[in-house]
Amino acid sequence: MFLTCRLLSHLGYNHPIMKFKLIIAGVLIVAGISACDVQSGITKKAVEKYEPTPKPSVSPTLEHPPINPSDVVQVDTSQQGEMISFNKPKETRAVTCDKYNQVMVNNSDNVITIKGACSQIMVNGDRNDITTEATMSVVFNGVENKVKYSKYGNGKRPNITDNKAGNTTEKTAVAPTKN
Repeated sequence: MFLTCRLLSHLGYNHPIMKFKLIIAGVLIVAGISACDVQSGITKKAVEKYEPTPKPSVSPTLEHPPINPSDVVQVDTSQQGEMISFNKPKETRAVTCDKYNQVMVNNSDNVITIKGACSQIMVNGDRNDITTEATMSVVFNGVENKVKYSKYGNGKRPNITDNKAGNTTEKTAVAPTKN
């Protein structure tokens, strides 16, 4: 402040009110410049990437009842049998997954009964009705399909991927008897 007054006196501004007005004007100019966003929006965008990401709302998870040990079937997952395919429509057939096979249903309106435990059942058609003893995974790529299972492979619930709508997976009480 002292240096500012001496500078103003040296420039010929000796009147105290004039000095006060010039000092206030200088402070306002400095404050105005420091308050400006010199980069006009660029700084705001650069800072936004450091803001926390909005948290999605948490949907409640379904509480499954505990798995009954009598509903568990032990599966040797080291064996990989051949793929079992269903490529004809309106087929009624019974098959066996004896080596942790993968089952692929590539058509519609089939009624399939599977004995044994499968690694995966992939349903690419519509309106198929599949009953199996156990499966580790079900993938739906069609609509209005039903997969029923009676056992849990190695004590785990099957992993369900539903890429379309209107498909159902259900745990039943009785294992399939057809073969």
